[in-house]
Amino acid sequence: KDFLLVFNKMSETCFTRCVNTFQTRELTEDEDKCVEMCSTKNIRVNHKIMSVYMEVQPLIVQKRVEEMEKLNPPPAVAETIPEVAEINTVAQSVIMAETEPQHVSQETSSLEPQVV
Repeated sequence: KDFLLVFNKMSETCFTRCVNTFQTRELTEDEDKCVEMCSTKNIRVNHKIMSVYMEVQPLIVQKRVEEMEKLNPPPAVAETIPEVAEINTVAQSVIMAETEPQHVSQETSSLEPQVV
């Protein structure tokens, strides 16, 4: 998809820059040379941009990972931060309370139908 967008943009740019007569279906010699130079230039620029991007991309990803780790520390590190440890303790107690089986009281059992 990205390749097609780049190709379409390059085609449009070179066409508007180089093609200026519509008297024939074929390109004139000057138009042909202009389109050739324009497309070659755009392809070279695109290759250069991609090579720089491939060098820089791992650094950008690493920086984002480090930022996310600062915002969301791993559990072992989180326990050493008092505020996070307190929140984790409260959260665990809530989870434990929700997962404990509920005891049925005697009053509830008397509401069951009686067989006569």
